[in-house]
Amino acid sequence: MKITIGRDLLYEALQNVNSVVPQKPTLPVLSNFLIRAENSKLSISGTDMDMYITTDIQCEVVEEGSITINAKRFLGVVRELPSESINIEVIGEYLNIIFSQGDAKILGMSSSDYPSLRDTLEGVDVSVSGDEFIEMVNKTSFSVATDRTRLALTGVYWKVERDRMAMVATDGHRLSLFEKTLDAEIFTDDLKEIEAIVPPKALSQAARVVTSGIALEKVIFGKGAILFDFITTKIFSKLIEGPYPNFRQVIPTSNSKKVFIAAEQLASAVRRVSVLSNSVTHQIRMSLNSGQMEITTLNQDIGGEARENLTVRYEGEPVIVAYNASFLMEIFRVIDTDEIVLELETPMAACIIRPVAASETRECLYLIMPLRLNE
Repeated sequence: MKITIGRDLLYEALQNVNSVVPQKPTLPVLSNFLIRAENSKLSISGTDMDMYITTDIQCEVVEEGSITINAKRFLGVVRELPSESINIEVIGEYLNIIFSQGDAKILGMSSSDYPSLRDTLEGVDVSVSGDEFIEMVNKTSFSVATDRTRLALTGVYWKVERDRMAMVATDGHRLSLFEKTLDAEIFTDDLKEIEAIVPPKALSQAARVVTSGIALEKVIFGKGAILFDFITTKIFSKLIEGPYPNFRQVIPTSNSKKVFIAAEQLASAVRRVSVLSNSVTHQIRMSLNSGQMEITTLNQDIGGEARENLTVRYEGEPVIVAYNASFLMEIFRVIDTDEIVLELETPMAACIIRPVAASETRECLYLIMPLRLNE
């Protein structure tokens, strides 16, 4: 293999693939990039055996070939190179990098030792804009479970129907839902919906590629797998086995107590008060009276307490509720409206948090379970 390529183009491509390379691989070769030069392009691939990423970049191919090379070392060398055209040549088991001021040589492994790549998939194609995709992922994926005892909850549930698309994530203590209207022509009498439980790592990696300015061409939902097709970059991921719980059953529809407040005002108050909250439960109290909310915390372990009063729009009966402040702040970070509404019922019932903004095409909803009040 012998090529000439721009350092900046190569470095960006390596960064796109590097996130899938495992830190503690089950096989030594999984610590490597697979690099293949053919047809005036360089293909760079990486995998952890559950997710595969391949990205193609244009280059001058003098001699076709392939090799696998340690990802950390190769990325480290390219990172420090000057911004110029560089020559890369494979001689035996070594990859030589030649630039204007010198060269570097890294020992590689044969490409035949690398696992077979998955960059094609049979299934149903769904079109979604990059901006919408990023918004859906950002507003839901933070709520996935980290406890693998309920494996389905460690992924994001993605459902596509003829007239709407939804992403949902929950860990049993909080839930995030993003839903938008859709006019999908892919559905027939035999195909009424598509659903998948997608690992958050695959979603975040796809969102990262979109953020870098590469257009998301389509998403292919296949049997047990999903493929994000960016034309020059492809991300293949195995899906998490279901079934996913019926999340709509846990979303209350008749919470009668509604509290309207400026989103940033509440977020700032919760952030300040939570500094002294318990390091395990992160519990804060919200005491509601007509037109007022008092946020407090009491931490007997460190002998600390905090209190803050806010003006709100609330006309219901007095009520005291307790929540995990860390969960609340994660919700506040992704809400992009000036005002939010908290929908409550009893101190032990789920609270619904919604942005206050008129939209006929999209809806965001966050559910948080209360904590038992410390007396």
